[in-house]
Amino acid sequence: MSSFQLDNDHDLKVTNNSLTLTEGLEAIRQHLLCVLQTFLGEWFLDQDVGVPYYQEILVKQPSFQTVSQVLRAKILGTPGVLELLSFDLRYLSNRELRLDFSAETTDGPIDFSQIIEV
Repeated sequence: MSSFQLDNDHDLKVTNNSLTLTEGLEAIRQHLLCVLQTFLGEWFLDQDVGVPYYQEILVKQPSFQTVSQVLRAKILGTPGVLELLSFDLRYLSNRELRLDFSAETTDGPIDFSQIIEV
């Protein structure tokens, strides 16, 4: 798997006036990060991309089980991810979740840690 590399500001990375590619585990990690930071319906070219934050997570008294299932499904639906080896989701505050997981991918195991501000 390969993809255009993004910089820290989520812009396309340009090196010597050329777009930079990323491959393997880093491409999968970047794709996971993009999916988890995109709200469902946010991208006008494909309304099915993203996490249903407004529909399932940012609701009054969200079910922890539902939030966990939604995030698991999005992770497992990411190209290159074969299976989840571990999954830990914790509330840090009313507006923050900490997501830690490891997964088996087509390019080997990957560890991922992200604070999701919702």
